[in-house]
Amino acid sequence: MSHELTVAEALSVRAAISRKIEELRIERSNNTTVYVDKNETPEYPSRSIDVMTAELNGVLKDYRKLDVLIAQANLANTIAWDGGEITILEAIELAKQTRQEMSAYSYLGQQKKRERLRGGGTGEAAALYQYALYEPEVYHQLTQKRTREVTKLSALIERANHTNMIAFDASKYMA
Repeated sequence: MSHELTVAEALSVRAAISRKIEELRIERSNNTTVYVDKNETPEYPSRSIDVMTAELNGVLKDYRKLDVLIAQANLANTIAWDGGEITILEAIELAKQTRQEMSAYSYLGQQKKRERLRGGGTGEAAALYQYALYEPEVYHQLTQKRTREVTKLSALIERANHTNMIAFDASKYMA
């Protein structure tokens, strides 16, 4: 039986499935051997490696299915942005790229237009200056502008994630 989830719920379920995958891998790894003293009866795990592997394969399949459904929803649904429409998938990538660029802009915006690197004086210790080949204040302002833009874009993505639906039976992973 299939159930409807918002994309936001699906993202939480995908994170839960990811944790379950890790738990199963650890369980399987921890139960591959037993140590037994001579003349002692071994204590075997309650589940066999084959059972654990079968369960892990089922959970991995669920993860892949849910991941594809989320990607399809993000490709099929759009948000209004910059005078047009872009897919949620593109919006997510744009937000990532913008955040990466903001880091560079922030660095450029914090630099000084002119900075003295070593003291003046006589001989070889003459004053040395470093000059920025751009206007740091422009990049400082650009960082602030991009911060506001990416915050708005993230809010639009989040709103879409709470309204767009996908069909996935998550009963194994959430109540």
